[in-house]
This record gives sequence, C-alpha cells and structure tokens, in this order.
Amino acid sequence: MLLLALLLAGPQDSAAPPGETYDLRRTPVVEVIERVKPAVVSITTNVKQRAVDFFGRTLEFDTPGASGTGVLIYPDGFLITNHHVIAGATEIKVRFDPDDDPRAYDAQLVSSIPREDLALLKIVGQEHFPTVTLSESEPILGEPVIAIGNAFGHSHTVSTGIVSGLHRGVSTPEGLQFDNLIQTDASINPGNSGGPLLNIHGELIGINTAMQGAAENIGFAIPVGRVRTVLSEQLLSPTLARAWVGFELDEASLAVRALVAGGPAEAAGLRVGDRLLALDGQALTSPEGGVLDLYRRLRQALQPATTVKLEVERGRKRERLELVTWSRVDGILFERLGLGLETVRIGPYGGTPYLLVSAVQRGGPAEAAGVQVEDVLRGVARAGQRPIHYRRPDQLAGDVAHLEPGTALEIEIWRDLNGNGVYFERDARSDYSEGLRGPLTVR
Repeated sequence: MLLLALLLAGPQDSAAPPGETYDLRRTPVVEVIERVKPAVVSITTNVKQRAVDFFGRTLEFDTPGASGTGVLIYPDGFLITNHHVIAGATEIKVRFDPDDDPRAYDAQLVSSIPREDLALLKIVGQEHFPTVTLSESEPILGEPVIAIGNAFGHSHTVSTGIVSGLHRGVSTPEGLQFDNLIQTDASINPGNSGGPLLNIHGELIGINTAMQGAAENIGFAIPVGRVRTVLSEQLLSPTLARAWVGFELDEASLAVRALVAGGPAEAAGLRVGDRLLALDGQALTSPEGGVLDLYRRLRQALQPATTVKLEVERGRKRERLELVTWSRVDGILFERLGLGLETVRIGPYGGTPYLLVSAVQRGGPAEAAGVQVEDVLRGVARAGQRPIHYRRPDQLAGDVAHLEPGTALEIEIWRDLNGNGVYFERDARSDYSEGLRGPLTVR
C-alpha cells in the first residue's frame, strides 16, 4: 500500500526542500540554452554585384549574401563564425534573439582564415555583451550536445544530440578538407554555420561548419582546441589587422621593439623602448583573457586612416601620442618593398591601369633599386619568371606578403625623363629610353 501511494503521488526530487517541488521541465539543457542564447547572433550579409546595362555601362548594386550564425567570445563585441558565411560581404549585420534585443548591429570583418573556415568579427560600438565560455576539455564520444543557430533563417533555433564521432575527415562544399572534426547527430542545417556546439555545462566545444547533405542527422563542428589555436596564432595576429601602425611590440612587456622608418608610428613620435599603457583610449590593464589578449583585440579593431590615441611609459614619464593608421596593403608594400603605390590609368580610351609610385622609403629596398616617386611600375617578376602586370596595389601586396625576406625581384618601370607627360618613349638611334628595369630585394 505504501509503494502504491508513492507511485500515485508522482515523481519527487529527493533534493527538494520539504514542501517544495522542482519543475521537471527545467532540465540542464534548458538552463544551458537560457544562459548561452544571449551570446549567440544570427548573421546576414550583403554582397556587391556588377552588371552591364543596355548602353554598355557597368552598374554596381548590393544583393543579399550568405547568412549564418556567430557566437560572442569576448565582451567587447568580438565573435567567431565561419569564413564562408561572410566571404565577399560588403555589409555584415548581426542580431541577437529578438525577444532580448530587436536591434540590428553593424559588424566589421576583423580577420579570416579561409582554409580553416574561421572568421573573427567585431560588433561596431563600445557596448559590452554576454559571452560563451570556451571548454578546456576534449569532447567525449557519446556526451550530450546542444546546437544553437539561424537554421534556414529561423533565428536561434535549438537542436540537441550527442557527439557521435571524433576526428572525422570531411570535404566541405567550399572545397575545404578537414581531418579532425566533431561529428554530431544534433540537427545542423543551412544557417547553422558558425554557430556554437555546446556541452551540457554550456561550454563551447566546437563551431558548427558542415553538414552531410545526403544523410540525416550527420553534422560536423570544428573542435574548440583548433578554434583556440587559430584564434591566438592567426585571427588575432597583427599581421592580419586591417590597419597598419608601423611598430612591433615585445609581447611579454608591451614595449616597442621595432619601428618602420617613415611609418605612422615614427611620424607620431613613438620610440623604441616605449612601453604601451593604453591603446585607442583603453588602458591595457584588463584581466579579461590577459593584457596581451586585450592588446591584440584592440589592435585588430583599429581601422585604416583613423587617428588613434596612444599612452606610453618613456623612462619615468608618461607620454600621450596620436598615430594615424595606414591600410594593411600600404603597410605591406612600405615595409617589404619600401614604397607606396596607387593606381593610375595610362593610354587612350580611358587608359590601362598601372601602379604609380607615390612614396619611396629612405634607405628602403626601392630606394636602393633606384626607384623614384612618379615612376610607373610596368611589371614585377621573380627570378626566371615572366613579369606580372599588377593593376591594383592590393594585388602586389598579396603576393609580396608571402615572400621570404631576401627574395630577388626584377622590376620594369616607366619614367618620364623629359617631363612631357608621356611615360614611354624611346629612340632607336640612341640610348634614350623611358623604359627601365632592375633588381629589387624584398625585405
């Protein structure tokens, strides 16, 4: 009779205080969702398209691009997503759960690594946001997981499952090959890309990145260990920052260890040995992830052609400086080749794009090669290869950035020697020619 009475009374939580019962609907999964959902955003993009009208004119217009999901990892608005979600985007918008915040926020691409299918975004503004905790543990085969994402455009859709496989090798629709993904049977649909895969403690164990189109309930996520590595070694690296500042720091002491002659830092009055105390108005004292981590985030958030306030310790004094940033493209060309370039059109019918030398660094490789301001760069070649005609500075910078120091290049330039505005003239009866060539060594 006692047993029957207990069964009829229904399930009781033995840990509940006398006279109270717990709501059995509030499972650990529900608690994870409530805690983490505010740190998850849906992402929409616009991409620029070009078309030719009836009169042969080229028109540019924006059209909707890819959509996906992102998850905030730092309270100052930095979030992780997949590269393929934002590839080619000219505008990025992020939205939180509309029940919590109906606003659409502008976001900027900070850096991305296409081969890892990871990108770092920054929400524009100075607000602080909720974040997700990155797990310190390896995923366990069979453990329960939760996915939150923008599935098929349905904001903050939740699905659950288990870790159904580890170390999976997968080819993605974008042509990437991974060999260490987490497999899950939690539903991963279009729009979930870039969203979090969570364990039962609400910790991030992976970034959802792919689904098996021909199968049911097979999705994949980039493990959080790989995310951490790519974040620290690549996404937060100053070499990928959009703005170039012309100095390097010793990351242990935050002291300036190198300046690029003629660069923005030298122009601002920064000196080797100065210790950075504040960047862009924020003191480098925050314990959130460590001071170095904070510096890297602030450094990545800087935009080209903007004035940035610096505070440094110089000996026993504090100095306040203002630095005007350059673009990453201009920085690469100045640092590696010692020159500045801009596109100019030469010739009839609108002309052909060429690169005009706008600046030459004193003591740099270009000066050593005899390059002068107003020269036109006709072609650049590596030893034994045909010259390449670069039409935009970013094309040359993209190639130069990957060359080893000391790489020998052969350059062809035009120089208006007689000042008549015609850049290429030569006289077959003499040695006179406005076409010159010579060696240039990458620094």
